[in-house]
Amino acid sequence: MSKSLHMNYSSSYVYMILNLVLLISGKLFVSATLLEDVCRQTHDQAFCLNVLGSDPRTQNADLVNLGLITIDLGSYSATGTKIKIHSLLLSEKDPLLKSRFVMCDEYYEDAIAYLRDAADYLKRGEYSDIAGFGGVAYNDAYECENAFKKPPGFKSPLTDENYRLEQFCEIITIIGNMLLVKKAY
Repeated sequence: MSKSLHMNYSSSYVYMILNLVLLISGKLFVSATLLEDVCRQTHDQAFCLNVLGSDPRTQNADLVNLGLITIDLGSYSATGTKIKIHSLLLSEKDPLLKSRFVMCDEYYEDAIAYLRDAADYLKRGEYSDIAGFGGVAYNDAYECENAFKKPPGFKSPLTDENYRLEQFCEIITIIGNMLLVKKAY
């Protein structure tokens, strides 16, 4: 092989590798930017970036898929909390605390249904109600936490779980609003 042909071949190979690296890094940059754009609008950016950023499905996700991933994570969290509530309800002797767990069980039942509805609407491309479903599910977690503050004022054993669901629902609401704006243009 002649020296000039070898250099052209090597240059082409290097050029191709550099383009591939730029293409891959560009995709990662776009994904990171989308995730950062969503998380920047939340009250707890660290939660958003840590939870969604650690899920490998978000690396190449567009806004719709980021919404589906968030709904999936929120549903998983809510289902786990509902199981915990049921366990606490079965072991609780205090009738006032039992009534709080019954309320939370109903709130989480509703939240799971709203998240399921949000996923269905998102898959169909009907973005107008996504933010609403996220907001109502957020309210269910908030009301569960608030139930323990009513007299006589118990310490909620579900504070962390309620917070997690609120954060997932806030992200879903933000994504729903972003999709509506994107659809309008």
